Amino acid sequence: MEKLKLRNISARRIMLQNSPMILLEDPEHFSPAPLVVPDNDAMIFILACLNGDHTPRDIQADFMRNFGALLMSEQLDSIIEKLDKNYFLDNDNFRAFSEGVIKDYLKSRVRKSFHAGSTYPVEKEDVAELLDSILAEGKPYPQETAQETPACPRAIIAPHIDFFRGERVYGSVYKCLTDCLPPDLIVILGTLHEPVASRFIFTKKNFQTPLGLAETDLEILGALEDIIPPNELYGDEFSHRAEHSIEFQVLWLQYIYRQTGPITILPILCSSLGDYVESGKSPAEDEDYMRFPRALKKVLAENDRQVLFVVGADFSHIGPAFGDPEMLSNPFLLETRSEDQRILEAISNADEEQFFSIIAGQNDRYRVCGLPPVYALLKMMEDAKGTVVDYDQSVDEQGTTSVSFAGVVFY
Repeated sequence: MEKLKLRNISARRIMLQNSPMILLEDPEHFSPAPLVVPDNDAMIFILACLNGDHTPRDIQADFMRNFGALLMSEQLDSIIEKLDKNYFLDNDNFRAFSEGVIKDYLKSRVRKSFHAGSTYPVEKEDVAELLDSILAEGKPYPQETAQETPACPRAIIAPHIDFFRGERVYGSVYKCLTDCLPPDLIVILGTLHEPVASRFIFTKKNFQTPLGLAETDLEILGALEDIIPPNELYGDEFSHRAEHSIEFQVLWLQYIYRQTGPITILPILCSSLGDYVESGKSPAEDEDYMRFPRALKKVLAENDRQVLFVVGADFSHIGPAFGDPEMLSNPFLLETRSEDQRILEAISNADEEQFFSIIAGQNDRYRVCGLPPVYALLKMMEDAKGTVVDYDQSVDEQGTTSVSFAGVVFY
């Protein structure tokens, strides 16, 4: 009889129609949908037994020893069937399915919209209506700053949280591009939310959204391949499939420049710098890291393009849902806001080492997921000065999660 093992699935407590439930989600996005199960001792025990050491019969025997009650085969089979149907179990069924998904994705020349229909609408007209309403919620650019800056930014930092929670800040930062002609190339740096070996993950795929096709610049990628081997550029390319941090920016940029035709992009995912944070050693001291931003900076300079850098980054993640022992409170939120302001000051000064030092000095106490792309951006910017156009914290009703994000514009 097969021993059952749950994949690396995320689980969090929710309330559904006033009943405590557990929401099971697949961080790798192979599962077609999340799964909701009752939040009770019996279910938690069963899920804990799915560790690769138990057959169904073992689980039933352990259940009897712990609860003094029978776990009927029909009940257990029903739970296992639901998990297997959603590809939550690490078994042959999942492996066959995931291999097919990976093969089909890598073969395609297009990275299709992954979050249309969940985070934003599927229909072009509905997307335009949504983004138009969000833009209207944005704050106007600071008047005193506007008189001292050129018309169009060199770079922006925008949120990558969902549009509902990040509404006003998205509107504030993208409002700064509304009077600008499209650049020749938009380099988009996004946070990668899963662990991979590569520091930077490039892709040759064009990005498809309900607003059309954004074309990836193959000429720039070809020039990069002359400096960095292709297997190092594209080794973890599958990570682009479900990652939202770039997709959301592509959608916004297509909307902003919708009157002037397709945009040309260079999408780059930036993976965790957690090992540098843990050691306290700056990425700048690591030649293996630095050759990527140096190579990109060199290629862009040689191609003489008008380039806009766009970063999809959120900032602090706090609360019990992220591992903090205490529930959220006003003092904790104010403390986090204060730390975010320190970080944003370093970013505005284009001081990437101060930015990194603040986060590393606290061992990333506030879980700043935007560290990798923002650090990479600042490494490639010269003589830049940033302005924070907006900032916000999104706190859930239960007081278990808070995510902060900001809009920053560089000239």
